[in-house]
Amino acid sequence: MTKQDLYFVTSNNKKFESLSKMLAPVEINLLRLEYDFDEGRNLSIESVTKSKLKQAKQAFPGKKLIVDDRGFFIPALNGFPGPFVKLLLDSFSYKGLVKLMDGESDRRALFSYAIGYFDDHTDHILVANEEGFITEEARGNNLHGWTELLYVYGHPSYPDRSLAELTDVEWDDYLEQIKDIDPFALLKKHLETHAEA
Repeated sequence: MTKQDLYFVTSNNKKFESLSKMLAPVEINLLRLEYDFDEGRNLSIESVTKSKLKQAKQAFPGKKLIVDDRGFFIPALNGFPGPFVKLLLDSFSYKGLVKLMDGESDRRALFSYAIGYFDDHTDHILVANEEGFITEEARGNNLHGWTELLYVYGHPSYPDRSLAELTDVEWDDYLEQIKDIDPFALLKKHLETHAEA
């Protein structure tokens, strides 16, 4: 069977490598395209992802496409920073986030992640939400190839620890725990089901 070309429109090589690794067993030839998206000021990750997919379809007609977007919502800060995580990290880093949370008893944080997939006929939007918490201080040194937010973000399975403190074995266990809400895993499942149909 000939592998189908599927294009992930992203400038983030780590994300591309992560999805490539996950889709390795599927009959997909994952390729990368770059595009400077107008992300607007919408606070909904789903809406931002839909907009990105629309832009990608216009920029790269006739291709099967994937786009993604992430947001980090903190109830104690009225949902800040939302989809503007990069702006937050560029402006005053994860250390500034810890200062903003100083004295807050509600330390919940919601990681919202969406993937948009165009299969050459239909748009598919897959959204996942994971609730964790903001640590009292930045800790750890193992980002596992992910965002600096892992220095200050923790998952309930590992109380009082940031994800950057997890060993590689614990990180794999964490990924196994969240696989049912991981959009990359949901996309893989969708593509496997579609290939079998």
